[in-house]
Amino acid sequence: MRRTAVLFPVVASLLTSVLAACNSATSTAAAQSPAPARTAASTAVTAAAAPATSAAARSSSAAPAATTALDPCQLVTSAEASSLAGTTFGQGKDEPTGTGSRRCVYGSQTLNVFTVIVGRAATVADADAQWSSARSKAQAAVTKQVPPGVSVSLHTEDLTGVADKAALASGGATIEGRRLNEIAIYLLKGTTFLTFSDLVLDSGAPGEAAMKAEAATALSRVP
Repeated sequence: MRRTAVLFPVVASLLTSVLAACNSATSTAAAQSPAPARTAASTAVTAAAAPATSAAARSSSAAPAATTALDPCQLVTSAEASSLAGTTFGQGKDEPTGTGSRRCVYGSQTLNVFTVIVGRAATVADADAQWSSARSKAQAAVTKQVPPGVSVSLHTEDLTGVADKAALASGGATIEGRRLNEIAIYLLKGTTFLTFSDLVLDSGAPGEAAMKAEAATALSRVP
């Protein structure tokens, strides 16, 4: 099979992270009674900081792309992530995703998790060709993985004047009567795909204007 670029695994991993966490929390709750300080809702947020493997990435027989040299923790800094999320993050954790991209997680094991992911396609043509497919497949993956009893809503819209291509997704889930909110922005600049998101429990996620402003800053650091 022809080696694909990293765009779809990156997008699907990000969008399904919250649902993977919810599934994990649901399974744990079924096996044992949760402690008062650790509800399924709080587990869903803290678990979202762990790497999420998309169904597409698991089923693909394509060879993984070379890891990008771009540092996601430098594209969106700790101070910038903190300002967006309305909290104070420490140093981010930079890690490979297994799909040729790199991920930086701020707020690991907290109820406000901010994630930055960057990856590169082989060519501009590859990146452009995969954009629409990546978005539609990622949305389908989210719908397929919804656990019983969890209501999930996601709204995605295209953005103009931000990058070569850009989109914003916002929404969340209601778990045990508590609101899990997420906002994510997807950016394509040449062969580089960059996305960052905030996943927060019982508080509002950043607004569109703030996400677009940070997108401009982050993209200025992409050669």
